[in-house]
Amino acid sequence: METLKSHKFVEYFSAEASFNGSIKHGIQPPKDAKLIFMGGGIIGSEAIKMGVFGTIEELFDQREYLRYQGTKACRTEAKRVRNYYSYYDSGTGQPIGFSKRPEIALHNVDISGRNDQSKLSAFTTGSGCTLSRCGTLNWENPTDFKDTFQIVFYYRI
Repeated sequence: METLKSHKFVEYFSAEASFNGSIKHGIQPPKDAKLIFMGGGIIGSEAIKMGVFGTIEELFDQREYLRYQGTKACRTEAKRVRNYYSYYDSGTGQPIGFSKRPEIALHNVDISGRNDQSKLSAFTTGSGCTLSRCGTLNWENPTDFKDTFQIVFYYRI
């Protein structure tokens, strides 16, 4: 986080994975923001486990993506942004996230590639956990993920 701050990034939003509520409005960056950082990591740590940079248009381009249909997995591709893929879905839970690979499988959040260390996925509306996964760690793991991890947003003008 010190590296972000040294490059004039300012934190404007963070929420623990266990936060139960909507973060949709909180994650919207200030209008004068030129560059956004979205990431996740351990609460209270100066290191962020993973994150990406993008413009408002790149990270907050809300679209409708193909979702699970009953028990059938519907895989789709996230939007290419720089050297990664990003999505912000308009359906249930309005998930937001990123990955090094284009393939996502949204069932409220991205559940594809359980062993993929490059994926971050979070709910922006609804109840339950906010941050669903940060790399291979997620709220289904028998760890204290919900009480250990957070999602963070920074901006720079």
